[in-house]
Amino acid sequence: MHTKGIRLSLLAALLAFSTFFITACSINPADQINGSLQTNHYTVKTVQYGKLPRQAMDVYRPNVDQGKPTVVFVYGGAWRSGTKKDYKFIGHALTQLGHAVIIPDYQLYPVVSFPVFIEDVAKAVKQAELRSENLFGRNMDKIVLMGHSAGGHTASLLYTDTSYFQRNRVSADVVGMIGLAGPYDLTLEYTEIVGVFDGAGKRSQPIDYIKPGLAPALLLSGANDKRVLPYHSKTFSEELAINGVDVRTRYYPNTNHIMVLGSIAQPLRHINKSYSDIAAFLKMISEQDVSVPLTEDF
Repeated sequence: MHTKGIRLSLLAALLAFSTFFITACSINPADQINGSLQTNHYTVKTVQYGKLPRQAMDVYRPNVDQGKPTVVFVYGGAWRSGTKKDYKFIGHALTQLGHAVIIPDYQLYPVVSFPVFIEDVAKAVKQAELRSENLFGRNMDKIVLMGHSAGGHTASLLYTDTSYFQRNRVSADVVGMIGLAGPYDLTLEYTEIVGVFDGAGKRSQPIDYIKPGLAPALLLSGANDKRVLPYHSKTFSEELAINGVDVRTRYYPNTNHIMVLGSIAQPLRHINKSYSDIAAFLKMISEQDVSVPLTEDF
């Protein structure tokens, strides 16, 4: 199949990708996207961080260590679904930039409710830290938290509420946060939220834990996102900026809730600039380039 045909095929897969994550259809188009990737620039290992089947993580290690922070990616799925194996394209994309990547599975509702899935991710980070010499060949002393949708909520709560890492004795420094279409200010009465966050109150709201001194943040949202509206990124960004945090916000035209994530995959990067914006942010984090202006909002 020629290049244009491949792109059209993968774009069709991406549209199905949206349906898959929203309605959990039986055919998984993530396999088509992941199957198109070359894997010669990294190795991947599955590691248990707890005793339960869903307490496992995939650890991607670039073949050439550049000493960059490890990225912890938390996938979405309304806290009800998801599996790390579908996100090979994230591990592939970020190891291309020289970063090791941790993608944990975590326990799901209705088996568990808040804050168990948050604690699971913190436990995964701690286990990676304890095994870092074996997994990465060096100390894991810096991490970037990254998440999409419900996973963006988890990543941002770990970013703003440091108690989860403190309880699990995580010593690695959080040097950045990347949120993709995250619900940073949950409406707890919303149908999808009821049950998952019963009794949580303000403990579940990343925006309520913002304080000065947080690491830089990059917030990405699709202008056409009808599932997690862009105002979540706007209000979160504004509150970060009020507290003096270095925050950059991007709203991509003609981009929906899934496209902001799927466009990170190598064959789909023509859809918008999410991958290049992530690459620039991670470069800034790695080089500690503070010359870039603070809030950029477009």
